[in-house]
Amino acid sequence: MSNAFPPPAPVRCQPWPTIRRIGLGLLLGGTLSACAGVSGTAAVPDAADELAPALQPQTAWTPLFNGTDLSGWTSWLPSRGAGNDPEGVFKVQGGELRVLNIAPTAGDRDFGYLLTDKRYANYRLRLQYRWDQQKFSPRAADARDSGVLYHVTGPNRIWPASAEFQILEGGTGDLWQLSGTNLTSTVRDPGAQELQYDPFGQPVTTSNGADSYRRMVRAGGVQELPDWNTLELVVSGDEATQIVNGQLAAQATHLRAPDGSALTAGRIALQAEGAAVSYRDIELRPLAYLTPPPDAQVLLGDSSTTQGVNSDWQDRRGGDVRWPVQDGALTVQPSGNPQDTNDIRTRGSFGDFRLHLEFRVPASRAGLAEQDRGNSGVYLQGRYEVQILDSFGAKLAGEDDLGAVYGQHDASSNAALPSGTWQSYDIDFRAARWENGQKTGDARATVYLNGEKVQDDVALSASTLLGDPEADSPGPIVLQDHGSKVSFRNVWVLPEAELPTLPPTNP
Repeated sequence: MSNAFPPPAPVRCQPWPTIRRIGLGLLLGGTLSACAGVSGTAAVPDAADELAPALQPQTAWTPLFNGTDLSGWTSWLPSRGAGNDPEGVFKVQGGELRVLNIAPTAGDRDFGYLLTDKRYANYRLRLQYRWDQQKFSPRAADARDSGVLYHVTGPNRIWPASAEFQILEGGTGDLWQLSGTNLTSTVRDPGAQELQYDPFGQPVTTSNGADSYRRMVRAGGVQELPDWNTLELVVSGDEATQIVNGQLAAQATHLRAPDGSALTAGRIALQAEGAAVSYRDIELRPLAYLTPPPDAQVLLGDSSTTQGVNSDWQDRRGGDVRWPVQDGALTVQPSGNPQDTNDIRTRGSFGDFRLHLEFRVPASRAGLAEQDRGNSGVYLQGRYEVQILDSFGAKLAGEDDLGAVYGQHDASSNAALPSGTWQSYDIDFRAARWENGQKTGDARATVYLNGEKVQDDVALSASTLLGDPEADSPGPIVLQDHGSKVSFRNVWVLPEAELPTLPPTNP
């Protein structure tokens, strides 16, 4: 890794006027940049790190590479600068992005990268890669090497301040801290120069100096394939999760720029590092971290404290909440007694409503029973449980996985993210209908998990296990203590008076 080449002058962008759009009661606000902003995606303004939230609970995968040309990307090579690639170090062939698919040359090849024109935050990035044959000096005798840089900030250089999702023969999934960036994670040996990620290891916070580089080796057991490999990167604020062929490779929190500021947004780059490699199906999906609309009742926000939590929540006996609050996140404090759980419930009651909440399940050791893996739940009206569980990579079965209405409807698809990642629920709930003390229509719910619809207006035929009995009355929202230290944040509700008219439903 060398930084001997001077960086070009940075490009300055002119801001567009602020845009506001109302959709499902949700707002998109912020200053959009002529070279960076785009509504409805996870792109963010160029001049500031104000995040652009999704407009609605349903998000979608959007191609970052169109398979035809390099629109939306700009090459950078130290010897030529930005957008000057006459040899075709980066080019499109057969619908694939080919890197270093060029004739052998004498001498060392420039390292470089292909950089998105926009900056992104709070997203999932997914792509496939496959090694090609050519290798070039100075790495002609080394393992094939490339990588995905994310949160790229500052001037172009080799290599710019960023985090790297390593692509390397025998090491795909390693996490590099480039040019003085830092992170917090859990590792096997915090004192080792080369850290190795371990979800059950000891905590470490790095303190790399300016211009330094440091690798965190991927978790054990990650497998690479001889042909196409699938990578997924989940970026949540200043946290990142790297996944290789469906296996968790590395996680980090408190990503920090060289100046110590939180690293929460930036461009995405694909490296040219001496080995020919092909990419396809490069796509991005925003995480559904929805901002509460002005008419929502915020039950847990960024500035929530113990006092604020107690104004909206109570324990199951009507006393103060005993769950700890830190930085606006509330974490289950297990009672240790399965017969006497430490659930909490809202002090208010609700009829029809739309609910948004974000949650994070803790890591679970291999061999645990399914229902012991990050178990919790949210009860609608205290009666109907929508399950919370660590279901990442699992086969759905039994009406008790993440996204299930417990015991009644399993999720239609597995939209779970790995443990340790902030996930989201958006739930449209229609209460049961009653007349003269008799139920005339079942309660119904539509559930979005991480921006994907996993329950579509399903009937809730009765209270779920441990739920309050059905009745002709509103009820609270309940967060369950099931023995796992699940965390919650950004919880808000739109009550029935604010909801749009619902379509008619059959009992």
